[in-house]
Amino acid sequence: MTLQKIIIKLFALFSVVRGYNLIILMLAQYLASLFIFASHDNHLSILTNPKINGIILTSILCVAAGYIINNFYDLEKDLIKRPMQTYLHRQVSQGFKLSVYITLNIISLLIAATVSWRVFLYFLIYQILVWFYSHKMNKFALIKNIYLVILRVLPFFALLIYFDNFDYTLFLHAAFLTILLLITDIVKDLSSIRVDLIYNYNSIPIKYGTTFTKKILYILILMDILLSFYLINNHEIGQMKYFFIFGILCFIVNGILIYKGRTEQEYKILHYFFKGMIVVGVFSIAFIEINPLNLQTIAQNLGSASINIS
Repeated sequence: MTLQKIIIKLFALFSVVRGYNLIILMLAQYLASLFIFASHDNHLSILTNPKINGIILTSILCVAAGYIINNFYDLEKDLIKRPMQTYLHRQVSQGFKLSVYITLNIISLLIAATVSWRVFLYFLIYQILVWFYSHKMNKFALIKNIYLVILRVLPFFALLIYFDNFDYTLFLHAAFLTILLLITDIVKDLSSIRVDLIYNYNSIPIKYGTTFTKKILYILILMDILLSFYLINNHEIGQMKYFFIFGILCFIVNGILIYKGRTEQEYKILHYFFKGMIVVGVFSIAFIEINPLNLQTIAQNLGSASINIS
């Protein structure tokens, strides 16, 4: 095999496992560790903590394996929906994908076992749930959307096993994220009605109609707007309040665009916009407690830790 073919296969595998999503998940977990779960701890000690790193690495490997098995079952559907991307994915054989899927799951469980038996059990159950979704659940309207969103937030909250400090504010953040992910996934269904009809996928727009689907989206958007107002006015979230203000404006504009939306292309643009909101939200975690004084404290902590190491 030539070097060029190896590079193409590696790039194809990176696309199959949604490497860009894995990077966002990793950033979200590290930022949450630094600014939510252990905001008063030494930042370098958190970044170098083997148990935290083990949980995050296990999360990344499990999610990557999940993307592989989902791609394995959805390859024909994606051929119509994303032809160029599917052509790239076909540079990696189905047999090789299965081998990588099994290998990633085994490695992730071995790493989880070194952290604790609870982490091992958590990710073992997660892997079973992912397989069940790909094999059984992904053709059931609404249920599969909720199920998928739960799967997407579970790796992030694996950190709770280590930190064990779940509070009401964190619950509200989790609720906001879960609703935003559900909105994004339902809008994605609106953007793929034609393909879902061809492959008999029982999505919400197909089973209940576009009008009903939009009503669900309006309710979810309203819920996230109300959550945003509540977090801004009743909880100490630092400069992250500007993300929620930005989010409220985006929800209002996108709600109007959903109402006016008619074509799959319009819904696809809205889908990417909501995904962009998720990415912005991840980076805004760092602004929960960051102000000039906190930045100075973080710098001092990192500096003193570096001196101690040297």
